[in-house]
Amino acid sequence: MSIDYSDMAFPKPVRKKKKKMHKKSILKTKKGICFLCELLYDDCSEQYTEEHHIMFGSGQRELSEADGLKVYLCMAHHKDGPEAVHNNRMTREILCRLAQKEYEQTHTRAEWEARYKKNYL
Repeated sequence: MSIDYSDMAFPKPVRKKKKKMHKKSILKTKKGICFLCELLYDDCSEQYTEEHHIMFGSGQRELSEADGLKVYLCMAHHKDGPEAVHNNRMTREILCRLAQKEYEQTHTRAEWEARYKKNYL
């Protein structure tokens, strides 16, 4: 239950949260089509997908969002299956290599290493 402060002598100012502008992914991905299903199995069928930030942990999620390093993944490739990026190191590194290659189209490798602390290529 919220209190209405508008009729008081010193009403609280109404503050709105600033909306963050999310950059579009630099990888070719579409909502509803799993990036890894399309890449590995050439399966372009529509399904439920979740947004995955390729670089995550230790404050890298915000950097990933700012640089557009995100893809849409089905549940089997995101969290649940044996090939899920949160469960399988090899699958995660496939995405990291692709992200680094795409990032280096417009930036240098030194900029990548300074920003993400690891070279995947």
